[in-house]
Amino acid sequence: MNEFEQLFDISGLSLDRLRSFLKVAEAGNLTQAAQGDQTKQSQYSRQIKELEGFFGVALTRRVGRRIEITEEGRRLAMVIHRQFSELDDFRESMAGRCVRVSFGSQGSVIDWLLLPRLAEMSRVLGNTIIEAEQMRTMDVVRAVADGRLDFGIVREDALPPETKRQRIGSVGYAAFAANALWKGRSSIKELLGNAPVADLLPGGQFVQRWHQWLGEVKLRPQVAARVSSFTDLARVVQYGHTAAVLPDMASVDFDPKKFKHEKIAALKPRMLALISNARSLDRVGIRAGAVDSLVEILQHG
Repeated sequence: MNEFEQLFDISGLSLDRLRSFLKVAEAGNLTQAAQGDQTKQSQYSRQIKELEGFFGVALTRRVGRRIEITEEGRRLAMVIHRQFSELDDFRESMAGRCVRVSFGSQGSVIDWLLLPRLAEMSRVLGNTIIEAEQMRTMDVVRAVADGRLDFGIVREDALPPETKRQRIGSVGYAAFAANALWKGRSSIKELLGNAPVADLLPGGQFVQRWHQWLGEVKLRPQVAARVSSFTDLARVVQYGHTAAVLPDMASVDFDPKKFKHEKIAALKPRMLALISNARSLDRVGIRAGAVDSLVEILQHG
């Protein structure tokens, strides 16, 4: 049995009743505590009687036409004041704590869209720890819906129609390669048709669209390597020996003096959207205005 269980076995104790009694004790009498408000005066009187019933002792006594605080009442007022002060001190100390704000998205979006903007996001979100978790798109949507994530960044076409979202811009695709591989090749077709190419492993919507486009333009690249993610694909390109098609936002990871990229207009861009859980944001104290500012920071296109 909890050592404080007896405090709650009898009705009559509440923070509101304790606060009302403290007001009366500090004011000296009911009239001053209620500031002439008859309704409040009646409320305070009732709450004090309920506390007297709970503690089994008189907290006030009538002297002529006015009410005075008994010795027991003064002791209780000191206890209440001390406990309220400690609670307020705790609240104040917690006011400076870092609140965790969680984001979920695919690894490439985290690496190339979210992480480069962490400093700006922190300024908007205040005293927070931003947590970024790599997840599949549908897992992100579910995690935001049930409150396991505060925010998600996903393809808009993956969202159910009823899901509220804020667009943060479109992501297109481009051919990336070291300047040496572009040398003497004036077009994307010449690059992909002659230079070694790194590719993604089979599976996923992009791979299907990419290979469909290769068929339409009658290209058969010389594939030198296949990896499982865009971020791994970017690392392969950075070694300088292969070309690859990547989301255009990958450009943040490439030195423009050493690498060149050109957009492939035929590969339709995807719209990214920010989704959030309203209850989660309310819990961590993020205002709607801060979310709007966050959208502006994340906009890409």
